[in-house]
Amino acid sequence: MRKKWLVTLMSVMLVSSLVLAACGKDTASENGKDAEAEDTVTLNLYTWINEENGSWEKTIAAYEEANPGVKINVNALVENMDARDYLKKLDLLAASGDKLDLIMFSSSEDLAKRISAGMVDPLNAYLDEEGVNAEEIYNMGVTPADENGTYYALPMKYNTYLIMMNKDHLDEAGLAVPTDWTWDDYKAYAKQLTTDQRYGSYLHTWSTIYDTLKLFSKGDESLLIKADGSSNMEDPAVEASLQLRYELERVDQSSEPYANIVSQKLNYRQQFFTEKASMVPIPSYMVTEWGGFTPEFTIAWAPWPKDKADDEQYRFASADMIALGKNSEHKEEAYKFMRWMSTEGMLVQNKAIPAWKQTDVKEVLNNLVATTANPAAVDVESLTYVLETGEEAKQFLPAGYMTEVYNAYKAEVEKYLLGEQELDATMKNATDAVQKVIDRNK
Repeated sequence: MRKKWLVTLMSVMLVSSLVLAACGKDTASENGKDAEAEDTVTLNLYTWINEENGSWEKTIAAYEEANPGVKINVNALVENMDARDYLKKLDLLAASGDKLDLIMFSSSEDLAKRISAGMVDPLNAYLDEEGVNAEEIYNMGVTPADENGTYYALPMKYNTYLIMMNKDHLDEAGLAVPTDWTWDDYKAYAKQLTTDQRYGSYLHTWSTIYDTLKLFSKGDESLLIKADGSSNMEDPAVEASLQLRYELERVDQSSEPYANIVSQKLNYRQQFFTEKASMVPIPSYMVTEWGGFTPEFTIAWAPWPKDKADDEQYRFASADMIALGKNSEHKEEAYKFMRWMSTEGMLVQNKAIPAWKQTDVKEVLNNLVATTANPAAVDVESLTYVLETGEEAKQFLPAGYMTEVYNAYKAEVEKYLLGEQELDATMKNATDAVQKVIDRNK
């Protein structure tokens, strides 16, 4: 009986020790997880680019694998890829005091407005500490410093302004892909490409591009405000741009009329890929961003037309850029991600031409084109030529109220394009309207 009791007691003690050991192990495991969670830095990235167009899942996974202890949350604030809608939501988040670690912008104008609002942090101290010269690493012309030499963002996607063309239409009309041409040549091409089924040209509703076409043919001062903050409305290229559009649409009838575009809510992708337009002036993001369309024709590319034949060839460009949030609590980690995302991360993402100088253009293009629904549709030869031809136009960080300037300009330009106002009256009214915006923001 005593022996049986001892065996029972020893069994109970053994089970108890095993249970305690297991509990201790579980507690240690939980403590380890808690410690690991406490050591993890979580950064929030805000963008308008969705998963389909950003390949964020694989891109972020690559960074997190190489940087244990850092987690990146991608917050695509809109699904429609509309940067205007995105900025509205972003501004609301900032106003409510949300911690914005990493913020993407699609233009210097949008960045400048948020600099004025105190949303983003200067980068010079981080660049200096790392010992790097941003101008040597990136095409910083698309994300310029302010008048004091302060940088506020790093460029990611590099968008060269060019002419996207339906090469099948060119061949049909007996026209070569242009390599050196003027806006007069563009008008002549548009006429020859126009048929009963299509227009030779399509100019969208954006005043920032399509109502100032000739400004982008220049080597500098390509905006409606100059670098010194004064109005650029007296530049002859402004009036000439309006004349060009008016003649294409209302005189030659070789470009989709503005009235049709507005009333029918036409879109440049739809018009080009359904072959209702042969040429579209557009930034180079259109190399891959087809918006669900699959072209069954060859897309060729031409340089931005010059004003006169003997003018220098310039390349105006814009960029998607990434900035550091002013109220981020993890600025060092955020800056490190910015540097990776704007260099190696762009190659991992493989969705756009990087502003990073240490890349082979042809290799990048071949990799990008391979990701499209129809790689054979892209004429890589003409595209490479455009991206490597000409001198990059000089740019400056615009005023934070630049959007107001273009809205005031557009209000008068629309009347002209719709035939409701003569050109002289349009220029006078637009010049006065732009000056009022400048004066109001002094």
